[in-house]
Formats: sequence, structure tokens, C-alpha cells
Amino acid sequence: MKTRDILVETILCFFILISLISNVSAVDVNIEGDLPDEAREGDIVEYYLTISSIPQSADYISFETDLEAYGNNPLYNFTEFNITSNSNNYVLNLNDSDEEVLVHIQGKVPIVREVVQTDKVTLIKLDEKRTGYAYYRFNLLDDEKNSLKDSDTRVFTINVPEIESFTGKMDSIDDPFFRNYLTDLFDKGLVHEANELADHLNSQEEGPEISLYLAAGGIIFALIIGTIIGIRLGNRDDDYEDDDI
Repeated sequence: MKTRDILVETILCFFILISLISNVSAVDVNIEGDLPDEAREGDIVEYYLTISSIPQSADYISFETDLEAYGNNPLYNFTEFNITSNSNNYVLNLNDSDEEVLVHIQGKVPIVREVVQTDKVTLIKLDEKRTGYAYYRFNLLDDEKNSLKDSDTRVFTINVPEIESFTGKMDSIDDPFFRNYLTDLFDKGLVHEANELADHLNSQEEGPEISLYLAAGGIIFALIIGTIIGIRLGNRDDDYEDDDI
């Protein structure tokens, strides 16, 4: 019985020792500033990132952000090292220093839309990727720039007002045909047209006669838009061929 107690105490001491070693070697990260889980495209983000308890085995820190530089403001400002950079990816040399690293990061949330104007038709294409963007990613590296286990990431989702507004309108439409039809228009870039039809549909009393008129009108409208875009693209190709001749 006594031997069993000694064995149990030994195992407990072993786990406590492992826990203490883990806590000592863990890198401390402190953030000063507001980093919401969702940010609107074009928003300006500014914060201070402090990394301390850096292990002796780390010679470099690799930084990465999906924020974009704007104006005359540097994306990274390592105040204690007197270093600035506008590159999204930057590797900081610690110069054998185990002191904390303070970096001031300020940038703009990426724009996830592309606007294409063809005569009087405006196409708005939205990037399918709107999640998994990073305020920052950092990773400690050894003297040969191999990754160590210490790293940290803070991610965010880009909020697009047009998508939120359109989704709310679709929630008010029960007819599956119109929901699919308007969503297809929206996904093809006809954002304004899809919203106008959705607003008109939501403003009307439900009825089979109105639905038929709207369906016919919407289909005719889409055909006209498609024809105009096709003609414009065809003319553009002809112009390129003429230039080649």
C-alpha cells in the first residue's frame, strides 16, 4: 500500500513538472485594440501586439497579415527596433534578444468585390472567400528559419452589407422559384437588378397572377441583360482582332 502511494505521488509530481515547464516556455501575447470577429471591407484596423516570454531558441519571428497598407501609414511598426514595413509578410531578426517584441499594426480590411461597368449594366462580383482572413499570424523561427512550435493567429470574417441586405430580403420570399432565380441573378453580378426585383416582390401581396407577371418580366429582363453583355463582349473581341491585323 505504501509503495502504491509513493508511485501515485511520483506520477503526480511528474505531471506537475511537465505543466510547469509548459507554462514557462509558452509565449505570452497581449493585444491592445479592438479586433472584432467580423469587419466590414475597407474598415481601418489599428492595434498593438506585444509578444513576450520568447524562448532562447528563437532567432526570428515571422509575421503575416491580410490587412492592406493605406495612405502613408506603415503596415508594421516595430517601435523598439526602429523598423517599419508595408509588406504583408515580414521576418523580424531578434538579434539574440530575448526581450519582448512590440509591434504597432494598422491597415485596411480588404475589398472583396470587383465592379465591372459595361455600358449601363453594372456587374458586381463578390469574392467567395470571406472567412479565414488574419489580423495577424506569427511564428517563431530558429537560426535556420525553421518553424518552432510557438505561434499565434487572430482571424476575422469580412462582412459585406450587400449580402446581408439581400439575404434578409430572400428570407421574406417564400416562393422557391423566385428565391433561386433572384439568388442566381445576384451571384452572376446583377446585384442591383436582383435587389430591385426582390423589393418589388416583397412590396406586393402574394398571388398567382402577380407571380406569373413577375416571373415573365424577370426572365425577359435577364435575357435582355444577357444579350447586351454578350454583344459588348463580342464587340470587344472584334476590336482585339482588328488591332492584331
